Amino acid sequence: MRNVDRFNTKQFSRVNRNTKIIYQFAKYGSKGLSKVNPTLVFIDAVVSLGELFISYSNYRQIKEQNKQLKIEIKILSIELKNLKKSLNLQEEKFKYELEQNNKLIEKELRNNRRKNEALKKAYKMAKKYFINMKIEIEQYKQKFPYSKETLDIEKKYYEALSSYTEISLEYIGG
Repeated sequence: MRNVDRFNTKQFSRVNRNTKIIYQFAKYGSKGLSKVNPTLVFIDAVVSLGELFISYSNYRQIKEQNKQLKIEIKILSIELKNLKKSLNLQEEKFKYELEQNNKLIEKELRNNRRKNEALKKAYKMAKKYFINMKIEIEQYKQKFPYSKETLDIEKKYYEALSSYTEISLEYIGG
């Protein structure tokens, strides 16, 4: 944007001189013009017309710049509106994705809870089963303490127990 010098001292001195001429003409009438040099008045009038032309061309340039700036402002405001719309659309898209992800996570959590409940039941039943097996093996040991079958059954029991714990640890992640 172009800056305009509002305090143009050259123009101010010419305006001052012109007002003196007009004042003398108003005060003395046609006699006042005789005191003023006509060549000086003519030169001053020509200079004033030149300044008028320059001022008018500056005015037209500034007016054209203003039109261009108004057009640019309109274009930028339209761009801003479009950007706001696109941001609103993106926001809605992210909200929708967030809701969908939230629903998926909740569904996964519910499934995990169900699986955990089933695992708890299975562990409780396995614990009861192994306790009952131990009791049976203890009773069998008391009846037949040194038989080969007793040792085989006890060995199988401990193998089953160790494999159960290994599977449990693999599933838990330990």
